[in-house]
Amino acid sequence: MRKVIMNNSTTNYQTSFKVSDTDGKAFIRLKQSVYGWILKRENDKVLRDKKRDFFFRCEWIELFQTNSIITTDTYLNEADGDAWAIRYTHEDRTHGRARFWFSDIGFKQMTGFVVVSVRISHAWNTEYLNKEPEPPKPSVPNVIHYILAENKVFSGRKEFRLATKPIRFSKVGEGIVLCTFIQSPERRYPLIVFNGDSSEQVREADQLAIQLAGKCQVVMIAENQELIEEIQNYLPKDYWVEHDRLRVYFPFTHRNTPSRHRYYNVHWHDYLQKRQGMVNGLLRHNNKVEDGAVESVEDIKRLVSREKLLRLKDSTPEHKKELAEFYELLNLVEKERDQLKIDADQLKNDAAAFASEADEQHEEAEKQKAEATRLKYECNALKEKIAKMTDEGATLQMSKLLPSLPTCIYDVANAAVRCFPRLVITDRALKAAQEYSECKSLNEAWEILRHLNDTMYRLKYEQGVTELEKSFLHETSYELAMTEGPNTKKDKKLMDLRKLQYNGQAYEITPHIKYEVREPKLVRIYFAFDEGAKKIIVGHIGKHIPNATTKTM
Repeated sequence: MRKVIMNNSTTNYQTSFKVSDTDGKAFIRLKQSVYGWILKRENDKVLRDKKRDFFFRCEWIELFQTNSIITTDTYLNEADGDAWAIRYTHEDRTHGRARFWFSDIGFKQMTGFVVVSVRISHAWNTEYLNKEPEPPKPSVPNVIHYILAENKVFSGRKEFRLATKPIRFSKVGEGIVLCTFIQSPERRYPLIVFNGDSSEQVREADQLAIQLAGKCQVVMIAENQELIEEIQNYLPKDYWVEHDRLRVYFPFTHRNTPSRHRYYNVHWHDYLQKRQGMVNGLLRHNNKVEDGAVESVEDIKRLVSREKLLRLKDSTPEHKKELAEFYELLNLVEKERDQLKIDADQLKNDAAAFASEADEQHEEAEKQKAEATRLKYECNALKEKIAKMTDEGATLQMSKLLPSLPTCIYDVANAAVRCFPRLVITDRALKAAQEYSECKSLNEAWEILRHLNDTMYRLKYEQGVTELEKSFLHETSYELAMTEGPNTKKDKKLMDLRKLQYNGQAYEITPHIKYEVREPKLVRIYFAFDEGAKKIIVGHIGKHIPNATTKTM
């Protein structure tokens, strides 16, 4: 195979990151990883005998058996940092000369770390006239796994690690760290966050961490209510990830909008189909090259030429001004080139996200249409029922139950006393509501109490549902917590605040329904079940009863 030049190549995998260099040996260690990777693919005596040439500069065409091409080059500069790059070209293992593969790998030595750039691409042979084979699915090259296994890898900041295993956030105090991680403009790679740690989610997180190695970091949020509330305090609502879902957070740039960061759910019936599209897109695109990266052998040649010009500037003072202007212009062009790459990649992502969102909106419209039909039938049935009740003399006198519209949450609580017979609104609940006069979420408070009276009563006493939190959230969109976090439960004073005496009986009002996280929109309604009377005892309507998180805040 003669030297192959293809201008129609398609990226199959692309990444850029930093490797920590605490021992000063990362640069040579990275070259050895690439050498070992190619040795497993090429059985060639030249490759084994001329290792030193491979590590410095070589151009080997038509290697034994495979006819592959290997080109490497080196840039040496103590002040600026050494650099090395390789282009490895070979025929497709399945389709032969119908398709060629190109591996462009570059390393740039910096103070304390090495910048790595890897791009794997393929191109059809322009002289191949038969039907083109199916495009290959993107995958992580083995050389990336070698590098991640042998080095500490990060992107942007040192704490922004890249690993082949998910990072787990499980304790209060770690929530603010995760929120910083998500929103930091220094994070240069996509972040996949799972809210939940069920066995199914753990299994999927482990698989994605391996399949997206070097491109994304996978994160898991443990089932810890206090941790969730901490995250909700520090992360804007538009950027939350709902329970049982995962969300892909792209790097936060000047084009950042909440809709860019896509939701998924492992329980969706079409998740596997959506998952494949997500993995393909993340491997092929979504790449922000690290500052100072060397991406190809051509970049090495440019660095060498630049060094020669620098020496020329020192030796010929009369050209100093012209060369200074040239370098200023060159730096400007390179910055514009890099920004254009980033913008082009972002536009690709936005276009893909828009297409996906359009599909989802169509599906949602169909669901809403079906729901509207169902509600129409239910409404007609309800009208018939009301008419029948009226005929029997059981007219509902709403004017007596609700003489005026509520103007504060205390009015809402009083109205609930009259309108919701399955609830017992205690004096303590009314007092808490009266003390929260600034509350702005009156409609939501009323709706939560209505769902307690209707939905919660049905789930608990008529259907005997055991997983109330998931079922209640699914049916009402309001989050239910049946317990408090471990730090709150350890604090006797905090737990005493959740004890209620009513009609000579003791209740623990730990279960609560939540809306918003900041006053004056925040609403918390705490309650307990009276199993004997089959009633729901409401012990608090209003602000947050203090817990370990609010106590710290």
